[in-house]
Amino acid sequence: MFVRRISTIALGMVAAVALGLGPASAHFCYVNNMTPQAMAGANNSSSFVSFHDLAFEFTGLCDAGIQVLADAAGISVDTPINVHAVMARGAESRGKDAPGISHLDFEAIDAAFPDAVAACS
Repeated sequence: MFVRRISTIALGMVAAVALGLGPASAHFCYVNNMTPQAMAGANNSSSFVSFHDLAFEFTGLCDAGIQVLADAAGISVDTPINVHAVMARGAESRGKDAPGISHLDFEAIDAAFPDAVAACS
């Protein structure tokens, strides 16, 4: 029980640091309302990873915990996240509108992390 508690705390600290990195969020973009064809293309691309797989890689949480994080971010666990580049050539950082493209809400994900850990207990 003690080892499990320590490992959960350590995992939580690592995840909080990893998910809370602001500059990294620029590379975690996704397309809002993706068509089925676009979703299929993204799923077959090495540039996209499902939110589930990305969250599992960072946190090691169970499926129920990852669902809590996805709900907090306002996306589904199947949402393809672009992990290799900034989409729309960084239009948002240049003050331009990039309709249809969003970034993961790391503040919401970080705030939901304790609930996600609890969902896995």
